[in-house]
Amino acid sequence: MKNRVMDELKKVFYPGKTHSVVKEGIIDDVEVDGGKVIVKIKTKEKNQAVIDMLKKSIPLALKRIDGVEDVELQIEKIVEEKEKVANIRWVIATTSGKGGVGKSTVSVNTALALAKFGYRVGLLDADIYGPNIPTMMGIEGVPVMLDPNHKDKILPTEKYGIKVLSIGNLVPKDAAIIWRGALIHQAIKQFLEDVSWGNLDFLMVDLPPGTGDAQLTLAQETKVAGGIIVITPQNVAMSDAAKAYDFFEKLKIPTLGVVENMSYFVCPHCGARTDIFDHGGARKFAEDKGLTFLGEIPIDVEVREGGDKGKPIVIANPTSPVAQAFEDVARNIVEKVKALS
Repeated sequence: MKNRVMDELKKVFYPGKTHSVVKEGIIDDVEVDGGKVIVKIKTKEKNQAVIDMLKKSIPLALKRIDGVEDVELQIEKIVEEKEKVANIRWVIATTSGKGGVGKSTVSVNTALALAKFGYRVGLLDADIYGPNIPTMMGIEGVPVMLDPNHKDKILPTEKYGIKVLSIGNLVPKDAAIIWRGALIHQAIKQFLEDVSWGNLDFLMVDLPPGTGDAQLTLAQETKVAGGIIVITPQNVAMSDAAKAYDFFEKLKIPTLGVVENMSYFVCPHCGARTDIFDHGGARKFAEDKGLTFLGEIPIDVEVREGGDKGKPIVIANPTSPVAQAFEDVARNIVEKVKALS
């Protein structure tokens, strides 16, 4: 009877394909107990519609066999561990619960600081609706080229020793990107798979604020080594940061730590310090959540000027206190990611 069951299964087409469920390799075992047939299936199939079709087609086919009265399917879904992007050691996601906290500034300068330490670094601008990385890195208007060695892949732009890719280099300047979630998903996926990143130690991914499509796609499509939450000191920013942290927790992405941006202002004339947006909120948030406080970045007009001119402060004034603060954050990231590894 078992052989007759297997012969019949060889005639059952796998939904959407031209070969049988047997050739697809999903039949793990077949048991026959009198008039009852138990078919054990192991599958990586994610489409529930395909699973539902199998639940109908297999019993229907097997009940044509004389003596088969009942068919039971035992389906085990195999959950695959997410793979790393090829040749990239650590993917780091930078996010924030809200906009306007300087997340892109932190991503850019931290990436450049990592490169200064000798690491091979890539910077992916995943903020599809508001790509600021090209302006900050001075590559606005630079067209993206195809890889001559791999015609199906594109080359990231190299600047200041790191590799950079942004949707801002793929669409006309000032063009509004009016995309639904499915297109965001596809774009992020292509940025990971269809770009010749080469061998990298770090790929810093600058995510948009919030917990939307870009964040979800990144978490689904690759193994993220850790996330960084950028927030400003005031209490009103803490609830938004908590949402970003909860997002990482639910998707089982380790939170590397918290960066407090716009932490304080030092007057260039008198040296007096002013806590414009309060101070210490991010440190307290990190302590409450049991997270690492990665560092605080002061407000400095040079940071804004560097971002506008396409020459970030880590490059424009590497000995300045702000540049040193970014380097401290980068050192803490390296220490944390190595400890997790």
